[in-house]
Amino acid sequence: MTSKERVLRAVNHKLGDKTPVTFDAQKEVYDILYKHFKTEKKEELFDLLNVDTWLLGPKTFQEPRPAQDKKESVDIWGCKSRTAYYSGGTYDELCYSPLAGKDEVSDIKKHEWPKNNSLDFSQMPAQIKARPDKAIIGHFTWGAYFIATKVRGMEDVMIDMAIRKDYARELIDTIAERSEYFLNKMLEESGDGLDIVYMADDTCSQTAPLFSPENFKEFIAPYLKRFTALAHKHNKKFLLHTCGSVRPFMPQIIECGVDILEPLQVRAAGMEPAALKRDFGKDICFYGGVDLQQVLSTYKPEKVSDEVKRLIDILGKDGGYILGPGHTYIQVDAPLENILAMYKTAEEYRPYRV
Repeated sequence: MTSKERVLRAVNHKLGDKTPVTFDAQKEVYDILYKHFKTEKKEELFDLLNVDTWLLGPKTFQEPRPAQDKKESVDIWGCKSRTAYYSGGTYDELCYSPLAGKDEVSDIKKHEWPKNNSLDFSQMPAQIKARPDKAIIGHFTWGAYFIATKVRGMEDVMIDMAIRKDYARELIDTIAERSEYFLNKMLEESGDGLDIVYMADDTCSQTAPLFSPENFKEFIAPYLKRFTALAHKHNKKFLLHTCGSVRPFMPQIIECGVDILEPLQVRAAGMEPAALKRDFGKDICFYGGVDLQQVLSTYKPEKVSDEVKRLIDILGKDGGYILGPGHTYIQVDAPLENILAMYKTAEEYRPYRV
């Protein structure tokens, strides 16, 4: 069974020859794994870990506007990020939101939004052709709410959704229109061979959603329904990333047509795997689950292996599960032997199979 077949069977709630797996990590973790396996090629690394997915995305076609500090960059939405350093490496930290403090709807209309050619998907067909055995996941841009928190700033967006609803609606709808254009562009230009559409739209903290289900219905659901419908029109599955305590939003996420939920952060409130499988497992495929906060970072390899088996036992029954990191990117505090134990166990442990 190929990786593509294995993943799509899981998404369709059918068993394959084993539970499929996915992988992503911080750059520093990639470097550790490259050194361990004596390779410099991502393709070889994924094959050695028996990873079933392959993620592709656009090039930024529009030239970034120059930032004063060479350590800063400006994205297509006008948001500025700065390279931040910590003991394990670096990350990009948002340092400028162009609509922060600009509270008039006219400010939204004046903002310079991405042009039609800001994202370029022309390289994707060749990349898809190079990995025909993998389940190909294509990402186009972030979700409209998440982009709004970057363009406007988190605090302002939260206030907008509470007391400046017209502003919040105009902002999110404007971003959604641009995002939908890029999604359609990706599907029209590079849809052949693409299996899954991916969108990240963080709406929750670890203890609770960031806003009410009523606000989800008002601001998020309209564009999420359009995006999933567009993906389904092109016979693609839709994968939504939203980490943290997602359970209160689950009925709406399913109603909106989402096929796969990632990353399944099991230590977040309400995200106990058995309860999620019981209540939602027939309607959505779970993706992720291996905890980074304690399991992968502090457990012994044999305990990591036990947790992988537990997740497969619970979530893999009757299909509907793709195992991977419980917060998308494996962090540098995860010992190499734990990462290896995770993927070795996922390859060998096969309690459910056709």
